[in-house]
Amino acid sequence: MAQLDDRKKILDLLESGRINADQASDLLRALGGPPREPAAPPPPPPPARTGTARLLRISIDATGDEDDRQNAKIRVNVPLGLAKFAARFLPAEAKSELDAQGVELTELINALSTETPEGRLVDIDVDEEGKGKKAKIVIEVV
Repeated sequence: MAQLDDRKKILDLLESGRINADQASDLLRALGGPPREPAAPPPPPPPARTGTARLLRISIDATGDEDDRQNAKIRVNVPLGLAKFAARFLPAEAKSELDAQGVELTELINALSTETPEGRLVDIDVDEEGKGKKAKIVIEVV
């Protein structure tokens, strides 16, 4: 710390005009190398994209075979507080497909009450060859 004080005094003398730049340079050189200031701590890492989930977005596209002519396009943005109720309104086919894929929707919704990264949680494509039935289910946090 004394070295920093000495350097400050030399610069103050230079500023007040009592010594010239050459004299200040000689004095600073005599003090030794540049002063060692405490190293600044590294910057904190950028925050992860986490936060309390606000919405659960559920998208379901389902098509039956040509004879059934059953097509469904469902887009639901549900405030997370109501997501448990919205799960009751999913078509039975969507529920059975989620179950078949090992997705426990109720557990998933309960887990979202803590900090959860935004993005897709579930992305399922189903294509029953020979039957012409297709489904795409996407559940994401926004």
